Amino acid sequence: MHRDLCKRAFVCVPFLFCQPAFASITFSPPAPSGGETVAITFTEPYNCAARPPVLTAGSTGSFTFVSMFPSGIVQCPQIPYPIPDYTNSTLSLGLLSAGTYTVTWNYYLDQAPDPPRLLSSESASLLVAPGTGTLALSPGFTGNWYSPNSSGHGFSIEVLPGNVLLAQWFVFAPGGGQAWIEATGPIVGDTAVLQAYYPAGAGGRFPPYFDPAQLENKFWGTISFTFTDCNTGQVSWLPAETAYRSGYTGGSMPITRLTMPAGLSCP
Repeated sequence: MHRDLCKRAFVCVPFLFCQPAFASITFSPPAPSGGETVAITFTEPYNCAARPPVLTAGSTGSFTFVSMFPSGIVQCPQIPYPIPDYTNSTLSLGLLSAGTYTVTWNYYLDQAPDPPRLLSSESASLLVAPGTGTLALSPGFTGNWYSPNSSGHGFSIEVLPGNVLLAQWFVFAPGGGQAWIEATGPIVGDTAVLQAYYPAGAGGRFPPYFDPAQLENKFWGTISFTFTDCNTGQVSWLPAETAYRSGYTGGSMPITRLTMPAGLSCP
């Protein structure tokens, strides 16, 4: 359907959605250095029922986001006038270490059969330059970390062989109750971007009723760490689609060392 016909449809509250004809992905800052927080903006033709794209997959150096486009006539609660040309959704990718990242944004038709029908796909690359600091994460960063302003949950961090960071987040679920999230990823300088997972299933019960056959690790999202010195740092996180729909939201907070294992020193 032609763009002009789509724009005329906006004058009525019921709106017949048209297949997106233009979309773009931009980063802020456009040329970041390692350890900087990077924001990503998704731009699409104006959509009064737009929902922010959600992370559905992640690996070292890549992020995949998904949007669902309404099909047929949708009752829009409010339409601004003059009608904007585009809808923008901005999310944080968190703290990124040096390297090249690829972001893919897939459009699927809502209410489509299983598997959903892919309408379009956009990709963009981001080069993150090495940071200017000389700090490198060493085994001495192993320990427990937390935010004094948010005492009651925190991270157990361990530097593993092969320049890998392991983090276990002892936290609480959106609806209440204890939860934990485990993540691993490569260390680059003072930063590490980790892929996070959480256990789900009926087998998660206290022994002797614990049953690993009824548990699976589900992709939770990404967790990023950067450190300014041996005792202070920053953590940010971006939940994937399944976690997002369960009530988890993205965010960040400063962290402070709580403990250090005996026999270690930092740096």
